[in-house]
Amino acid sequence: MYQTALRACQRAFDSDYPLTAARDAFCGFAKSARILEEVTAPLPWMTGKSGHGGGLAA
Repeated sequence: MYQTALRACQRAFDSDYPLTAARDAFCGFAKSARILEEVTAPLPWMTGKSGHGGGLAA
């Protein structure tokens, strides 16, 4: 699974291989390795409400 996902990501980077296909391959690998967490709400570090100027620009 890892090699397939890696090849898909490399192909997407190097050519016009669909990014959605590479993302799906990566997500498939991450799920099989049990390292993908489904997030339904923004995590605290994404919102930037701590007053430290963090968060992601939208």
